[in-house]
Amino acid sequence: MELSRRQLGILFGAAATAPLLTARPAFAAPTLLPPGQTWQQMWAPTARGDGMRAWESIEDDRADSHTSAAPHIFPEGDNFRFNMHTVDRDTSTDRQRHEVTGNRTPAGHLLWKPGELWRVTYSMFIPATLKATTTFTHIFQTKMPGSGTAPITVTSLRRVDGRQTIEHKVFEPNILVGRADLTPLHDKWIDIDYELKIGDGSSGAVRWVLSSGGTTVVDATRTGVDTFLGDRVRPKWGIYRSLGDTSGSLQNCHLLLTNLKSYKAVPGGGGNTTRYEAENATISQGVVESNHAGHSGTGFVNGDNVAGSYTEWTVTGTAGPATLRVRYGNGTTVNRAAAIAVNGTAVVANQSFNGTGAWTTWATTTLPVTLNAGTNTVRITANTANGNPNLDYIEVTQ
Repeated sequence: MELSRRQLGILFGAAATAPLLTARPAFAAPTLLPPGQTWQQMWAPTARGDGMRAWESIEDDRADSHTSAAPHIFPEGDNFRFNMHTVDRDTSTDRQRHEVTGNRTPAGHLLWKPGELWRVTYSMFIPATLKATTTFTHIFQTKMPGSGTAPITVTSLRRVDGRQTIEHKVFEPNILVGRADLTPLHDKWIDIDYELKIGDGSSGAVRWVLSSGGTTVVDATRTGVDTFLGDRVRPKWGIYRSLGDTSGSLQNCHLLLTNLKSYKAVPGGGGNTTRYEAENATISQGVVESNHAGHSGTGFVNGDNVAGSYTEWTVTGTAGPATLRVRYGNGTTVNRAAAIAVNGTAVVANQSFNGTGAWTTWATTTLPVTLNAGTNTVRITANTANGNPNLDYIEVTQ
């Protein structure tokens, strides 16, 4: 039961080529998507088919510092490869940069504008030779076009108290969105699901989800932040690092990307929404309570503190995609991770249910699911001895 932005910033290790990613786990649920909207896929390039035409622009050795190794960025099988050597230099000679920018389609460049919500998903292979540094090593950014402008958000490999980490930040005023240890993620494919609500002042929001081997490592959201600069925003991928590292971590390395997609939130998908209260569901190892204000219906489910306890709803739908929203409360500071399954098949193997600040504070996580025609089951099963969070209800929209 319960327990009491705006400042500036071949030898490739043991394996020359990483294995191709043949099977990728589903990404965790996007939570910034509001009711009545759906994701419209806008960009899905392939290294084999589109090659370097996938990008709006390419920044490959802008200073011509290492022409004998050109190109540093190129398609390699199903992957886009970024090579970095210790001798490479950018036009600013205190740093190195090999990056690609934007989303290019046959119809033109995608323009990310103020007030819009965008989502990018991709898989990434970081070899052990691409290490975190004491200064900046950025591998993803959002920026406005043009030279000399600071990042808006950045994914970086940074040493924190001597520890290698991967982190995502709103660049200025240096707001940390999420961070994880990098070493366990080296030499394997990891998945990124990233959402950006583009807004000036305090009207922006960011969600960064990092998964490895089907397990969610980080699922972090920041709202009320500034995510706009200039006239539009565009994503950037690659290796952009300072030469000022003091840890001895700079060496010849590379980065691989594959399965890149961009989505824009558009009207639609509102459909019909049906709410299913947790107190009416099937409960295994838990009780219905009503002692915390703010819940819907007559109560909520407080599951036992044991792995395997679950709440299961029976829902009615039509065959096809749907949106599932889960309302929960977690008055602890411990993530109460759980598996979410529809009709016995895992949708998310390790969904994060992080602390909400108090048992009377409720949050909602949202994920895409697929339903059968007629009766379906939705089960949330605790993965740890802490049990599930308090579960208020689920909503299904088709």
